[in-house]
Formats: sequence, structure tokens, C-alpha cells
Amino acid sequence: MYLANELDVNGRLLRGNVRMPDSGGPFPTIVFLHGFTVWKTGPQRLYEEFVRMAVKEGFCVVRYDFYGTGESEGEFYEMTIGSEMNETAAIFEWAAKQPYVDVNNMFLGGHSLGALLALVEAPHIQPKAAFGWSTALTMLFQAGQRTRTMRGPTERGWDIDGLELSREFMDECAGMDFLEMVKGYDKPVLLIHGTGDVDIPVESAYALKKVYGDNCELDIVEGANHRFLSLPWKKHAYEKTLEFLKKQLG
Repeated sequence: MYLANELDVNGRLLRGNVRMPDSGGPFPTIVFLHGFTVWKTGPQRLYEEFVRMAVKEGFCVVRYDFYGTGESEGEFYEMTIGSEMNETAAIFEWAAKQPYVDVNNMFLGGHSLGALLALVEAPHIQPKAAFGWSTALTMLFQAGQRTRTMRGPTERGWDIDGLELSREFMDECAGMDFLEMVKGYDKPVLLIHGTGDVDIPVESAYALKKVYGDNCELDIVEGANHRFLSLPWKKHAYEKTLEFLKKQLG
């Protein structure tokens, strides 16, 4: 079953969708967060294909485009990590109120910046478990590296792949200590990262593992790049994630 929805977050209109099995429920639910400069279907449908597999395994999946991306209202330059943290909390809160969602089995995860958002919000939201693919722990470095190769400066910041990234985003990011922000969550965490990730080095995953300790399962995919752009790589990420989440059901 497919449902489309609009969600107002402090005057910002987000558009998203829900996929779930056609019958039964309430269902264990995954709130999945998209990455930097992309939207809820993902690069090469990375997220969409995962969602469809998850639904076949009995999960409901909630996805929204953050403000200024995809189908949501707004402009990309209005996006900051802080604004997307607020939107993440609002999306999770909305999902918890839906009749088809099993509130005792709600999970939070994502890819790249979406993975980082999931992990920094987990201490506040307290999902049953959390997961991250290619977690963008070095977000400031990644954004800065890309802005140096793009045209700019622009009126508000930089031209980054045809989107305008704000100075506010960079300034805010520079003041955030993500390894500190993820602390306070002691439930199960799964991290999946490729050794071939040149955008966010695999060392980031090891740094996060040190923070989480025994609560964290670290899965290193040999050769995989940041977006898992290979059939075996993404299949591995999908299957490992669903295996991990099924273990948490109760």
C-alpha cells in the first residue's frame, strides 16, 4: 500500500510517502532519512528499492523530502542541519501517531547526511534501534570539499551541483561536534560503510563505533563506495539492515 502525505513543520511544508503491506498491521516502522542534495527515492533508487524490500518483509516505511529538496516546498539554501534535525523529530512524531504504526517497534535510519541526522536525533527520539549507511560524520569536510570545486560564491553561499548551499549551513556545521551529539543513545545501532567511500572515509564509522561500544554493530563492505553503486553492495546493505531490524522486534 502506498500513501502520500504533506506535513507542516513550523510553517515549512514537507511532502512524503508511506509504504506498507496491503493487509494487517500495525506494522514495525522504519523512518528513513535521505542524504545530502538528494531526495527520498535516493541515487539510482537506492532508497526506493530498500523500501520495497522492507515492505515485503512486513515493515512500514515512512519517508519525507526535507525542506528545499525533492517535492517539498522551499529552496535548498534554506536548509541547515539544525532545520533537518527539527524536521526529523517532527516526522518521527507524526509517524508515531498513525494507526498503522506499531509504536513499540519504531526504527530510525538513513544514508549519508540522513544517517548522521538519525544518529544525532536518536538520543532525543529514542527509537527502538537506529542504523546508518555511509554516515556523514565528516559533513563539514564533505560540503567544503564540494564547494571548492563548484562555481561561486553565490548571493547566499555556493553553487553545489546546481543547488545553492548557504553560508549558514557551513557556519552551523563548523560549530557542531557530531561525536558528542550522538551520545546518550544506548540502544542497538548498525553502521554500514564501504572501504571505497571517498566522500566520507570509512574511519568515520570506526570513530562512531568507539562512541557506541558494544551497542553498535559495524559492518564494513569491502570496496563499496559512498552510494553503494553496485548490485552486490546495495543488496548487502539491504539484507544486513533488515536482518538487524528483525532481531530487534518484540
